[in-house]
This record gives sequence, structure tokens and C-alpha cells, in this order.
Amino acid sequence: MAELSDAFKSTSNRTFENEDKLPSLPVPQLRSTLGHYLETVRPVVTDEEYEKTEAIVRNFEYGVAIHLQQKLVKRSEERKNWLEEWWEDVAYLRQRHPLIPFSNMTGSQPNIHFWPIQTGTRIERLALIISFRLQFWQLIRKEQLQPVIHKPMEPLAMNQFRRLFNTCRLPGQTKDLLLTCFKTESEGPTAPTNLIVLYRGYVFSFDLTLNDNLLNAYEIDHQLRYIEDWCQRQLNAGPGVGALTTTDRTKWALNREYLIQLNSKNKKTLDTIELSMFCVTLDDNQPVTQDQIIREALLGDCCENRWADKSYSSIAYINGNFGDNSEHTSFDAMVVAIKVQYIQMSINECQGVYIGSKTMRALPEPVLLHFKLDAKLCEEIAIAKFNHINRCKTLEITFKVFAEYGRSVSAKHRIHPEAYIQMAIQLAYYRTHGKAAPTYCTAGTRRFYHGRTETWRSCVAENVAFAKAVTDGTNNESQLYAMMIKAGEKLRQTMVNACNGRGCDRHLLGLYLTAVENGMEVPELYADTSYTRSGGNDNFVLSTSCVGYGNICRCVPPMVENGYSFFYGIEPHQYSFTISSYKSCGETSAQLLQHNLHSALIQMRHILDSQKYQS
Repeated sequence: MAELSDAFKSTSNRTFENEDKLPSLPVPQLRSTLGHYLETVRPVVTDEEYEKTEAIVRNFEYGVAIHLQQKLVKRSEERKNWLEEWWEDVAYLRQRHPLIPFSNMTGSQPNIHFWPIQTGTRIERLALIISFRLQFWQLIRKEQLQPVIHKPMEPLAMNQFRRLFNTCRLPGQTKDLLLTCFKTESEGPTAPTNLIVLYRGYVFSFDLTLNDNLLNAYEIDHQLRYIEDWCQRQLNAGPGVGALTTTDRTKWALNREYLIQLNSKNKKTLDTIELSMFCVTLDDNQPVTQDQIIREALLGDCCENRWADKSYSSIAYINGNFGDNSEHTSFDAMVVAIKVQYIQMSINECQGVYIGSKTMRALPEPVLLHFKLDAKLCEEIAIAKFNHINRCKTLEITFKVFAEYGRSVSAKHRIHPEAYIQMAIQLAYYRTHGKAAPTYCTAGTRRFYHGRTETWRSCVAENVAFAKAVTDGTNNESQLYAMMIKAGEKLRQTMVNACNGRGCDRHLLGLYLTAVENGMEVPELYADTSYTRSGGNDNFVLSTSCVGYGNICRCVPPMVENGYSFFYGIEPHQYSFTISSYKSCGETSAQLLQHNLHSALIQMRHILDSQKYQS
């Protein structure tokens, strides 16, 4: 276990020791933000529209923005992260749409590459996975999880790991609440250590510790089999109360209040679920391909077996494959990625077989959680199931591995791997739709106190010019190569700026919210059609995110009806892409875009190979 311990466990550095030492999130310079904003407006509007927007921006810059900037700087002097509360409210808690499928992150688990498909193995495999997840929980609880260091002497924020366990988003009529009760050992007694298991409309709970000691995989296996056997013996499915969590947030808030008022025992049942460590779903669907697994994880059996509010839910399919579903308010994808990596390495080290003690301690039986329901709530559950099924029909999801080459090729030409993929994505979209697309790409700002993300706007003139030139076919390979190098460097610079807190979207949001909170008139910039056209107010046509330098599949729906969502993994010798689109939009096709992305990468390789790379 030396390799695993070295990678994740620390005996000298405590998990959260660097948090208070991290620098405050900066407020960018106003001119820099507005200049970058105009850069990303230019490729997606007409000359006339741009001239109008440029005038609006200049009036804003030399007018009310000066006052707003001063107030925002003052806010930053009073808070180490001036954005944190605002971002959580605006991006998540005040949103009213259903969490599934429009907000939660989902994906397949990489352990499917280790275990072959085999019906009848899910409980044994799931028990092993849960035991390793418990070990990961213990690393955080004891503050022994290795702090992440981006560069020598540049630690990254770890605070999001506090919300991986014992966290739940509670619905409100206008704004939700994020409930988290996790504690480290130094902070006090442990939070509840029970696991919630959902299967065939029933909800069970059992504790993952006994006398403060973790259950091992053999004991967890025993508890899970009890639940599986009990549910399979029932003639009818359970009530499926979890379906209520898939409705819009205001509707769920009203139903949750009614549920509590109907019977006091319902509040205790809700507490057991909402305060629990995490959730597990036993799912009788049998997805085989990555496309199918991702689709089931995002859209699958939510009518019976999901609790959308919980921070993390593991999904065990009957054929031995696995997926997950994570509530996005709690943390960003990197938290899941690190946890999954820990579990994958643990599985690899034991070769997928539990090798510990098989002595069974006396364990309390899992508890079936009952809800007191009436005719009104039963009808609400039925409506929730019906509406969810119809929503899920609208999404198209495709996953492909591009195995012809990977980042080692572009690295020879000193093109940043993410910049290279952003060029390929823009080229694929341009080839598909004949125009540029405003593009969101996730840039991490965890080098700052409680940092999360900034928008890396990759739809810049240099990127679009390259896409247009390749599509038009009027330039020779030397010219295309020069354009590629130029675009790659521009994209690298904008990515670095975003990671250093110098993007434009979070700053513009801060200025907007400053005006709103001070009762001021909303500046004209935010009503300008170019603001929306370039992606403002979550209107990016392309929503993209790198899930890491490995083959880890994630998925969320597009931001807009006529858009696409991309998740991509970057490896030395291959890339992997998940693309989703809405079937309800006649203009888009995830399958076609995936095909054109493959063609774009082939053509870009040809351009690179035509030139000598820099040694």
C-alpha cells in the first residue's frame, strides 16, 4: 500500500492546514475585465452590434462602473473571498430548476475498466467500494488527506472536501439551504455515520461504524444483501418518495413542508436521510457502454431510487457496473475526481477482491425508513415521476474515446493540452454550424481562499480565425500551423488569467450584484443583447470542462437549448469526450458534433505533422 499512502495519506501535513494562509480572491482591474469581455463579444456579433456594445462598455467603464468597482473592492477588504456567498446563491441555491438532470454532476466510475460485466456481483463490488470510500472519509476526518499542491509552494484550497460527506441541499421556496454537519476529529464528535440505501422505492439506513470502528467490506456486504433480499421479496415497489426531490425546487419545498406537517415522524425520517454520510442506489438497469452508464447516472431510475439533494450518491447497477450522481452546490468535479482516483487505486492494489477479515460482528439490522403519506402526496409523487420521465427524453448523450493520439503530440509543439482541445471543439462546432460559439470552460481558482471556478472564455478571435480557415480550406498548411500556434498561445494566456482570478464573468457578476444590493439601476451593459450572445447569464452555447488527465467520464446538460455540454479527459495517447445536447432542438446533434470533433483532431494532427516542432 506504499504507493497509495504516498499519493493520498500524509503524516506530516494536515489536510486543511493551508486554508487560512491562502491569498484572498482578487478583484480584477476594471479595464482588463472589460477589454477581455469585448474580445469575446467580437467573434459572435456583427460589426454594427459590436460598435453599439463597445459604446455601452465605454459608458459603463467611465461612468457607474467606477463607483461599483470601489464598492466591490471594499467588499473584498472585508471578506477573503468576495465572491463565495454570492456565487453559491446565484449559481446554485436560488436556481429553481430540478437538480436532476439540470444541475447535478453525474458520470461512470472507472472501476468498470477493472471488473468485467457480471450480473450478481454488484453487492460484493459495492461493499468493497464503500469500504474504500469510508477510508477516504477517515482520511478527511483525521485531516490526513494529502493537501493538494499545484506547484512547489502553491497549495490549493481543500475546503470543498468538508462537504463531500454529511451534506444535503434543502429546498426553499425562493432559496435553498446547504446543510452540512461533517466535523474533523479536532472539531468535535463525528457527524452521523449512517448510509442511506435506496432500492425499488424503499429507503433503508444502517450505520457504517460499530463502536467507533469502521465496518469492513465483508460486514457492509452483509447489510447490503439484507436490503437487496428484503426489497426483492416485496410484491410491490415502495412509495418512491425520492421522486419529489427531482421536481423544481419551489415545488419540492412546498411538498417537503407538507410532508413534515402531515406527521412529526416524517421530519425524523428526513433528518436520517439528509444528515447521513452519503447515499447508495441499487439500480436494476443494465447499462453496458459508457454512453448508457452516463445516461442512466444522469437520467435513470430517478422515479424510485434517487435522493437528488444529497451531496453524493453511488449507483450500483445489477450487471456490476457503477455510476454516481453529485449535487453541484457542495463541491466541484475535482473533489469527486480525487475520491474516485483513491478508490480506483485501492481496487487495483487488492485486484478487486476483498482480502481482509471475514469475522462478522453482531450488527444491528438495517432500518426501513417509513414516510407517512396521504392521497395528496401520493399524487404529487406520481406527477413528479411522470414529469421527470418526460424531461429525460429530451437529452442526447454520446461518449467516445479518440485513440489515434493524445497530448504527447501537441506537447511536442508546445501547445497547452487544454488549449489544443479548445481549438478542436471550436473547429468541430464551426464545421457543424458554420459560425463561432460562445464557450465556457472551467478554470480552477483554488489557489485562492475558498476558491472554486472562473469562466475561461475560449471563443476568442484567434481561435475562431483558425476554425474558419481550416473549414474554408483557403490557407496552406504552413499558414494554418502559424494560426494554430498563435491561437494556442492566446488560449493559454486567457486560461492562466482565468485561473489567477482575472477572467471577466465573475467580476461582471460582482459588479451587477453590487448594483442590485445597493438599490441602483442595473447598468445597460447587462441588458445589451451582446451580453447574452457572448454567454452572459449562463448562456454559453458550448459548456466545456476538463475532468482531468485520465479517462474519467462526467456529464451535465447544456446551458442553453441550442447548445452542447462537453466533458473531456486528456491522456498521453488518447482523449475521451462526453457530449450532450437537447433532442428538442432541431439544430443540434451530439452525435454529429462528436463525428466532426474526431475529424477536427485528425486534421489538426495533419497540420502539426506537416511542420517541424520546436525541440
